[in-house]
Amino acid sequence: MNKWKIGFWVTVLLLIVVTAMGFYAVIDQAVSLTYLRDSYDDTESDMNTLVDLVNETDLTKQQIKEKLRGHNLFEYMDFNKNEIHIERLTLIFERDKLKRIEKQW
Repeated sequence: MNKWKIGFWVTVLLLIVVTAMGFYAVIDQAVSLTYLRDSYDDTESDMNTLVDLVNETDLTKQQIKEKLRGHNLFEYMDFNKNEIHIERLTLIFERDKLKRIEKQW
């Protein structure tokens, strides 16, 4: 077999491999951006929940528990303590009344 033919097919094979890797990188970035957008939507939803809670003043811990019942992390929230963690936010209570809200980061 001729050296030129071997060189040609090796070059074609390398071109196919590099093209496939580039295609994979583009698809991977698109998927990552989709997950990033979903995460942003979750954060926006949490902020909307928080705004709704704060706008209704003098809420008790029980009232907030009822409002949060539909939240996707509800089963992990501990309502027996003076702090309720909602992903990046912490609701702090004094005598079962909402005292303040702190951001985790």
